[in-house]
Formats: sequence, structure tokens, C-alpha cells
Amino acid sequence: MCSVFLKVDNLNTYYSKLHAIWDISFNVEQGEIVTLIGSNGAGKSTLLKTISGTLKPKTGSIAYNGTDIAGEKPSKIVRSGLVLCPEGRQIFPKMTVQENLRMGAYICKSKGEMEAGYDRNFALFPILKERYRQEAGTLSGGEQQMLAIGRALMSSPKLLMLDEPSLGLSPVLTETVFQLIQEINAQGVTILLVEQNAVMALSIANRGYLLSSGHIQAKGTGEELLNSDEILAGYLG
Repeated sequence: MCSVFLKVDNLNTYYSKLHAIWDISFNVEQGEIVTLIGSNGAGKSTLLKTISGTLKPKTGSIAYNGTDIAGEKPSKIVRSGLVLCPEGRQIFPKMTVQENLRMGAYICKSKGEMEAGYDRNFALFPILKERYRQEAGTLSGGEQQMLAIGRALMSSPKLLMLDEPSLGLSPVLTETVFQLIQEINAQGVTILLVEQNAVMALSIANRGYLLSSGHIQAKGTGEELLNSDEILAGYLG
């Protein structure tokens, strides 16, 4: 790992008067897979939304590639190379696979750049090429998740944030999605992964952070957290 790519320092975010995340500090090194684990309501999705600009932090800093992006517009953050693939896929069900992918390519500067994005996606997700002109709402759950990730990849992210990519998927499809995450990482994309399937997430992560009630409760390498008796007893069961 060569450098700090994302550095979050003393971040606090509110929903109206509700203090959702408290003094969160963590970092992601370039080339890593870092995972954030925790139960529902722990603050994981809130944290990703704050980093991506869809929520504004009350206090704290978010340094991405050396620049503080806290409070910046989401469109500017995407153009800088930091992209969020949201929880629940949020595809456009009445649009085709092609049209959904094109929605992720709005920052592409040329047709050639867009075509390169399609080629990259179809190499990773051959099923999307087969379903190219099919309405996205008719895809299976696993295919919709691949489409959601593919749409995010159309922006050529340097750091890809994935929010619950295995949500609602069978064990077999979950394993496939995690293999694809590793392949995307191997292509040079840094990954920040939010996931309730903690065992799978930690098994592929360089490092992990456990969130609880808006606080970071534990941190370590993926292996350290997987082998922690405290984490096993208190969270992994």
C-alpha cells in the first residue's frame, strides 16, 4: 500500500437533531479493501452518504487524495474519482441495462470513453452483455446487483464505496459478488465496503472497522477481527 487515499477525521453527522455518527476517524490506503461492519443502525450507510456528499457533516474532515471534500457537492466528488454504489441497488427498473449503464457514464468526456466503460463491464459481468436491451426490473437480484456495481464503474472510480452489495442475495450469489469485488480491486480500484456479512467481508479485507451506535468500537486487519474472541462473541456470533 503506497499512501493514504481517504482520511476521515473526527466526523460527526446528524439527521435533524439525531446524532448519527460520533467522532469517526479512519483511513483507507490506496489499493486496499477496507470494510466497515456493524449491525443495522450502526451508522455505516450514514458514513458512506456523508463521504459521498449526499449528507453534510456537522464537524470533521474528509480528505480524499489530499483534498478536503467534506460538504462538497456529490457531482464534484464523483468527478474526483470517488463513487458510491448505494444500498438497495437503486437501479432504474423501466430502463434497459444499457440505459442504466449510460446513467453512470454522465461524466464521460467522449464516446470512446463510454465504450471503454461498456467493454470493462461486459468483461466483468458477461450476463449484462446478454441482457443489454432487457429492462433492468426483469433481472434477477444478483444481476441487478451486478448492474448497480457496473453503473458505478462507468464513472471509472479510483475509490469505489459499496453499500451492502450482498443484501438479499443467496449464499452462492454472495460468493460471486465478493469474487467480483476482489477482481475489481485487482484492477487497481481501492474499495471501501459496508457489509452485514461480516465473515465474508473480513475474509477479503486488508483491514476492517466495527461500528456500533455511531462509534468505532474496534479496528484491525481482516484476519485480526475474524480471530478476535470479543468480536466473535459480541457481533459475529
